[in-house]
Amino acid sequence: MTGISLKTSLMRPIATITLGLAPLIAIFMYIYFKKRSDSQFSRLLLFSFLAGGAGVLILMAAETISGMFGLNELLSLKRILFYSFITIGGSAEFGKFIILRYFIIDKKEIRKPIDAITFSIMTALGFSTVALLFFIFNLFNIKANFPATLYAFVFVPANILFSVIMGFFVGMAKFLNARIVYSMTGLIGAVFFHGIFNFCLLTNDFKLLSLFSFGSTVIVLILGLKAAFTVPEPSN
Repeated sequence: MTGISLKTSLMRPIATITLGLAPLIAIFMYIYFKKRSDSQFSRLLLFSFLAGGAGVLILMAAETISGMFGLNELLSLKRILFYSFITIGGSAEFGKFIILRYFIIDKKEIRKPIDAITFSIMTALGFSTVALLFFIFNLFNIKANFPATLYAFVFVPANILFSVIMGFFVGMAKFLNARIVYSMTGLIGAVFFHGIFNFCLLTNDFKLLSLFSFGSTVIVLILGLKAAFTVPEPSN
């Protein structure tokens, strides 16, 4: 989701301001759960945040490879779709998925689906923090023309939305006998929503973006409520 390269003179000051949003939310979550949970839970939250930041490396690799083959030169609708869903959406969500699925979800601290969403959000906050830092210092080789001001303001909230979708399904996968199906649903769902989000911005289709934002928010709220009231028995 970090595919931006536009009026950097405008974007960077805004990115610098919004840079504080992700760690601020992360600190609030850490303090909140530290008071309400055991020390292992809060330590895992910290690990999730740091690991999420490391996940940006996969996005950087995807951007570099795209640049080598000229795939970040968006000269056609096919190129825009590929860049939106694969280069940016796919690589960003795959990095978060690897962390959540293979380093967090099987921990004993994940007792119900809402816990998985919590750690998924923390991972996304770490990702958002480092991604914004990388952009401020121009470490991304990006040519895509995203609308600067809008992108900067929605960067963190959008990543949180995608993380809820992934966290819900990957969390459910731990407690049901369909781990692969639910895990892949979480990954594909997050990539799909992330891709649509990028596509709306790249094509300046703000009407579609408004509809997408409303619809995705409703879906995320439903998934969050379902996760909060679901306490499945662990599968053997």
